[in-house]
Amino acid sequence: MSEPNASDSLVAIVTAAGEGIGEATAHAFADAGYRLVLVDINEQAVKETASDLPGSVVEVADVTDEAAVAALVARALQQFGRVDVLVNVVGGSRPGKTAAELTLDEWNRMLALNLTSTFLMCRAVLPHMEQRGKGAIVNVSSGAGLRGMRANPGYVAAKAGVGALTRALALDHGRNGVRVNCVAPGPIRTPLMRRNRTPDEIKMMGQIAIAGRIGEPEEIAAGILWLASDASSYVMGQTIEIDGGPSSFV
Repeated sequence: MSEPNASDSLVAIVTAAGEGIGEATAHAFADAGYRLVLVDINEQAVKETASDLPGSVVEVADVTDEAAVAALVARALQQFGRVDVLVNVVGGSRPGKTAAELTLDEWNRMLALNLTSTFLMCRAVLPHMEQRGKGAIVNVSSGAGLRGMRANPGYVAAKAGVGALTRALALDHGRNGVRVNCVAPGPIRTPLMRRNRTPDEIKMMGQIAIAGRIGEPEEIAAGILWLASDASSYVMGQTIEIDGGPSSFV
């Protein structure tokens, strides 16, 4: 039996591929045989990810920018001729202010980074996926978007919006062959987590979970890969929590 040609391999775009969940997701998809378009605004970080993944294509882009998103998706299609999977990992959190303290500019930045970026990437790939009659989109929300978080209203609202957008996209495009789902991670040991939280805070987050620990990026990546695969072919418009089973809420 002959080996499949590289041109027959599935193609995935992964945003925020420079570190954390995005980096782990890139490795999971590469291990599954995907050809990859790795997107990040941090050129050094995304190139480091790509250095371990031969054949992947790097796109340094700000996915909150409409023109940049259109250009990177166009280049991905020119390079590979197809996009089978889009994984929207881009996001960020900056806790510390309530809604009464947050400026409008800070609010808008949180929505742009966490929600508008997802909308723009989805909008750019949907016509191609619908034309082919098949595709999968996996968005990354957060447990904060489902249960809330103190002193982080912009992030909470934006991540809740990602879940709602996921459902809307599934309703509008699912019958045209595009499956759209979402994962909502709990506390995950990412560089962002280590920048935003003290070691004691991270330890406390782990103690809240039934699992007794915080999660690892690879555990989220495994869930994303499953939602992108045919193994989840009857899952549509869902937000799957991957959070160690929190036993209480703070």
